[in-house]
Amino acid sequence: MTSNIKEILRPITRKLRMVRHYFRYVYVSENIRMYNYVHPLAPQDFWLARFIEERKLLPKNKKLSIFSVFGLRSMMRFFNRSDYKIFVARENLHRSNWLHYSDLCLNENWVDLVVGFDYLEKENYIRFPLWLMWIFEPTDTYKDIKQKCEKMNSPSNSLYSDRKFCAFLSSHDDIGRREIFDELSSIEKIDSSGRLFYNNDDLKDLFGDDKLAWLRNYRFNLCPENSNAEGYCTEKLFEAIYSGCVPIYWGANQSPEPDVLNQNAILFAEIGRENDELMKQIKLLNENESAYLEFSKQTRLKSNATDVIWDYFQNLEEKLKYIFV
Repeated sequence: MTSNIKEILRPITRKLRMVRHYFRYVYVSENIRMYNYVHPLAPQDFWLARFIEERKLLPKNKKLSIFSVFGLRSMMRFFNRSDYKIFVARENLHRSNWLHYSDLCLNENWVDLVVGFDYLEKENYIRFPLWLMWIFEPTDTYKDIKQKCEKMNSPSNSLYSDRKFCAFLSSHDDIGRREIFDELSSIEKIDSSGRLFYNNDDLKDLFGDDKLAWLRNYRFNLCPENSNAEGYCTEKLFEAIYSGCVPIYWGANQSPEPDVLNQNAILFAEIGRENDELMKQIKLLNENESAYLEFSKQTRLKSNATDVIWDYFQNLEEKLKYIFV
């Protein structure tokens, strides 16, 4: 009986939780508020608001609401009276548990702009994937972006000596991460500092929860997405590359950001299948310094990556100017 009651109450408690996310909105400034985010917000959640503020894009005396996926959209529709509304599709909304947002709010006449991962051509939509907000600052200039791309491509960013085997950071096992984790663990111990498979305190105790600094101590980073969809590429892969790790990746239809990334510099795993050949390759690279360095010192980003990323910045600014009328 108890389990039946829990099943009955589950959708009700979820709705109540989503209502709470709406009312726990955050003041970014006098004219910008953020709704439907999980608390506490990460610094990167404020990226879009900072981008708008730094460029002074929002007209004076106008109100803007930025809302995400963790609250009820009906609250934004019927109770929010902002002059402009932007929806940030920060999850893979093609998963079954996001059906209430699967249309990306693209047909809602009260949504002025949708920011997401999908490759779509819509007047009220712009592709601006999440990894851009984790690796780059909203104030970055072309020169800043170029310097960061050069750092990721620098051979000096990849080291073998004094680095441990593999890092892993995740909270949920909703796609079968256990199997790939166990496969890799047969080679050497994986350090996991997240709730899932937790076995290491270094991220918090030694690096103050600075993930990039923590990753710099590892040769590999196991960094699968939480689900697979074309275009759905989050910060995980780019954090591995930025820190000089060789990424062991799954997601984005095994073709993440093809305009930016050298796909040959990524080790692709298969979730739900055996990865015997991949395990042999990783074991070889981990035991052979010259083989590892030959692989890890490949150019990680394509030669035109800076221009592609700068175009994202420029297109976002132009789109925002267009809707803020």
